[in-house]
Amino acid sequence: MKKLFLFFSLSFCSTAFVLPQDIPVEPQRVVRDSMFIGFPRKDVATYITVAWSAAALAVEFEWWWKEDYLYKTHAFKMQSDGYFNNYSYGVDKLGHFYSSYLIFHLTYDFMKWANIDDDAAMWTAIALPAVHAVGIEVGDGFSKWAFNMSDLYFNTAGLAYGVLQIKYPYLNNFNYKWSYFPSASGGKNDPDWGPASDYSGHIYWVSMDMHNILPGQMKGYWPKELNLAVGLGAKNVSFQDTGIKKHKFAIGLDWNTTAILPDGDTWQIFKNLINKVKFPAPGVKFYSGEKPDGKLFILN
Repeated sequence: MKKLFLFFSLSFCSTAFVLPQDIPVEPQRVVRDSMFIGFPRKDVATYITVAWSAAALAVEFEWWWKEDYLYKTHAFKMQSDGYFNNYSYGVDKLGHFYSSYLIFHLTYDFMKWANIDDDAAMWTAIALPAVHAVGIEVGDGFSKWAFNMSDLYFNTAGLAYGVLQIKYPYLNNFNYKWSYFPSASGGKNDPDWGPASDYSGHIYWVSMDMHNILPGQMKGYWPKELNLAVGLGAKNVSFQDTGIKKHKFAIGLDWNTTAILPDGDTWQIFKNLINKVKFPAPGVKFYSGEKPDGKLFILN
C-alpha cells in the first residue's frame, strides 16, 4: 500500500493524451449535456486532469523517488517480497489490488461523464492503470525499492475485477473497499510518509449488497442501506512496530452509500468514489490466536 498515493496520482497523468476527442455518439443512447458550466465536458476533463496530475506528480516525486533519482544511482533490480507472510502480511498486496481497481473505476466514470463512448471509455480505463502499474514497478527497479512482479499480479487482479464489474453488473453486489484509521504508532517516524505505509491501520473489505443478493421476499427483511462486509488486514506491520505480526480478520455491517446518497450527474463520480471507502460500522475483529473483539465502530 506504500505506493497507493503515487499510483493514484500517476494514473491520471496521461489522460489528456489518451482521451478521445471526436468519438461518434452511439445511436439510441441517452447522452448527457456536452457542456459543463459553459465549457465542453471533454475540455473540462482534460484540463482538470492535467492540472491535478502535474501537482500530484510533483508531490509524489518529493515523497518517493527524489533521493534515489537526484542524489543516488541504483542498478536495476528485481525481487519478490512474498505474499501474505511478507513484511506487511499481505496488506501491501491488497493495496495494489485496490489501487488498480479504484483507478479503473474512477477513469471509467470520468470518461463516461465526458460523453466518451463505452468502448473508448473501457479501453482508456484499462490502459491507464495498466501502463502506470508497470511504470511504477520499473521506476522502483531503479530506486532503493525493486521491481516486484507479485505487486503487478495484484494490480492486474484488481484491474480485471473492475472490468468484470462493468461487463457483468451483478458483480457490483460485491464491492471492494478500503478503510483506514491511524494505528497506535501511526507510522509517524516513517520517512516514506506514514499514512500510506501505516499498514496496521488499513483494512481491505469485500462489501456485499445483501438486499440485492437475497432471493425473493427475503430482500424485504434486509435494508438496502446496509451491506455485510468481510475484511482482511494485519497487526504490528507498520514502520517501527515491535509486536508480533498477526493477520487481522473482520466481519461487520457496512453503509451502502449508493442507496443513501442522492443521485446526480456530476455528483455520480464522487458518489461512486465514496462507495469505494468503508466507513466505521458495527462489527467483530479477530487476530490470529486471539479472542474476537466486538466493536460498535471498527476503525482499523
